[in-house]
Formats: sequence, structure tokens, C-alpha cells
Amino acid sequence: VQMSPLVLEKPVFTKDQVVSATEASKSLSVVRKRAKRAPQFIADHNDIDTVIIDYAAYEEMYGALQYLRELELDRIAADRIKNGPHEFIPFEDTLTPEELAEFESMDSDAISDEGLFE
Repeated sequence: VQMSPLVLEKPVFTKDQVVSATEASKSLSVVRKRAKRAPQFIADHNDIDTVIIDYAAYEEMYGALQYLRELELDRIAADRIKNGPHEFIPFEDTLTPEELAEFESMDSDAISDEGLFE
């Protein structure tokens, strides 16, 4: 079963974290300071369309997302290895015409076997 990247639950926040777009534009420095403590949700005509967060929180979220993407790729690869399809794909078919031409033009004796495995 493929997991969808859609948000299953919406974030929970308090009314103290909601700032009107007008207020945010007038007092950005205040909103930035408040964002160090908790995300600030910017509302335009009562619809939240922007979130201001502390950069450290962003880095943490970004790192977690990258980690989860890697886990998902690993899971997909493991599933494909386990369940197939198990058709043979020739090496040459995995390269673009340019990559294949470059590969075929390489001198196989340019590096000695000893140098290759150092």
C-alpha cells in the first residue's frame, strides 16, 4: 500500500499564534521574535496562507523530511527486490546515448588492476 504524502492531521495552534497579514507586514520584527518561541500563522482574510518559523525548527523539519524520504526510497527498493518485477535490464539500457558513448570511449587499460583496487 503506497502512503500518500498528504497531511493526515492539520497542525494544532492557539489564537495567539495567528497574525493578520496586515499586522505581520507592519510589525515583522515582533512576529519574527514570536516565531522563535512558536510558529506564527499569517492569515489573509481569515485564511492562513503563510507560516513563519524559527530557522532551527525549519532545519529540524527539513532533516526529518529528508530522513523519511530516504526511508521511503529504501522501503520501495526493498519491496521491488522482494516482489519484482525481476526482469533483466542490460547495463547499456540504463545509460543515455551520451553516457553510453562516453563509457564505450574509455580506455579499459588506463588504470591497472592494482591501481583500481587500492
